[in-house]
Amino acid sequence: MAPLYEIFKINSRLYLNCLNAMDNDKASWRPSANTNSAAFIALHLVDTRHWIAGMLGLTLVHPFKELCARAKTNDDFTQSPSLDELRDAWKHVTGEVRERFKTMTTADLDAPAKWNPPGVDDKTTLGMMAFLMQHDSYHIGQLAILRKQLGLEAMSYL
Repeated sequence: MAPLYEIFKINSRLYLNCLNAMDNDKASWRPSANTNSAAFIALHLVDTRHWIAGMLGLTLVHPFKELCARAKTNDDFTQSPSLDELRDAWKHVTGEVRERFKTMTTADLDAPAKWNPPGVDDKTTLGMMAFLMQHDSYHIGQLAILRKQLGLEAMSYL
C-alpha cells in the first residue's frame, strides 16, 4: 500500500495546486460543449474521494452528495459549488481518508473489494485502491491542462 499512499498524498496536493490562482469564473469555463469545466472535474474528484472513504468503511457527510448524484456532466447542473467550498471539502475528506490509510491492515487490503473497477484483474481492496489512485491522476491531469488553456501557470508539483 505504501506506493499507493504516496500517489494519494501527491494527488491530494496536486488537486489544490491545479486550483491555485483559479477563480470561479475561470473554473466554470469549458473549452468545448463536449468538455467538462475545471469546476465540474474538481467536484467529481471530491465526490470520488467521498466514494473512496465509503469503500474504506468511513461514514462522512458529503456536502455535495445530492448534486453529484444528478450530475454526470457539466450539462447536468446550472451552478457548481465555489472553488473555496470544493477546496474545503477536498481537504476534509482527504484528511479522513489519510487517517484511515494509517490503520489499514493486510487483511483489509486483501479483502474482496466492495466494487470491482472495470479492467482491473485484482478484485481486492488493494486492486480497487490502485484503480482509484489512477482515476485521481487522470482527472488531475485534466485540471492541469485546463489551467494552461486558461492562461495560468503550469501546475506546480511543490
